[in-house]
Amino acid sequence: MGRFVVFVFGAIVYAGFLGVFIYLAGFMSNFIVPKGIDDGVATGTFNALAINLGLIAIFAVQHTIMARAGFKQKLKAWVPPSVERSIFVLATSLVLLLLYWQWRPMTQIIWQADAGWARITWWMIFCVGLFIVLLSTFLIDHFELFGLRQVMRNLSGRAAPHSAFRVRSLYRYVRHPMYLGVLLAFWATPDMTLGHLVFAAGMTGYLMIGVRFEERDLEVHLGADYRRYKRRVPMIIPSPGKVHEIVEPGRAIPERQGVKG
Repeated sequence: MGRFVVFVFGAIVYAGFLGVFIYLAGFMSNFIVPKGIDDGVATGTFNALAINLGLIAIFAVQHTIMARAGFKQKLKAWVPPSVERSIFVLATSLVLLLLYWQWRPMTQIIWQADAGWARITWWMIFCVGLFIVLLSTFLIDHFELFGLRQVMRNLSGRAAPHSAFRVRSLYRYVRHPMYLGVLLAFWATPDMTLGHLVFAAGMTGYLMIGVRFEERDLEVHLGADYRRYKRRVPMIIPSPGKVHEIVEPGRAIPERQGVKG
């Protein structure tokens, strides 16, 4: 019964996060969702800036602390190891929901594309970014990244298989394609308001800091293989003409942080 409860918890968390992620796309694009990034009750610019930066800081602190190996070990002393990832995903979902709810619109226009072709181009880039994020999760292991595979293994009593270091697909061009996709989605909009700029800049700033912690953890986890990979492949921005082959059998490089965790 305990294993079944853990599975149900993980499945509910996974389904909830999918909804939160879909809402994020609508939030950034002001499309369909009840409250987009430019919607809500307007407040003074200074108050809105302080609140919005505070919400981004909460997201950054939650992600940074909960993604660290030391925190994970302490958490596993209190909960079954199979739900550690699900708890991270749940916390991320709650922090994002808080951000959606409390975000203050700042509707001053920074740039705006009026021509139809330009607006379509911006939205295409936005969609490409989201596609890269989604594809990257499956190149790693989508269901493990969001905690579902762990609770499924626990339910069936199977041990986690050994995973070796491998570079494939987008990971042959950049070390963090998920971050590349996230950056495209953050910045690609035909109507850049001050609020959207604050969101994109704040999240980008956190990402640039967080990736350093992630790379350090990956070097500890993967050792010399990852250090060689680091020397050969750019972090986020692809280098034209550079393609890298598989290092050794196994699965793709694991991403450990991010809207990913």
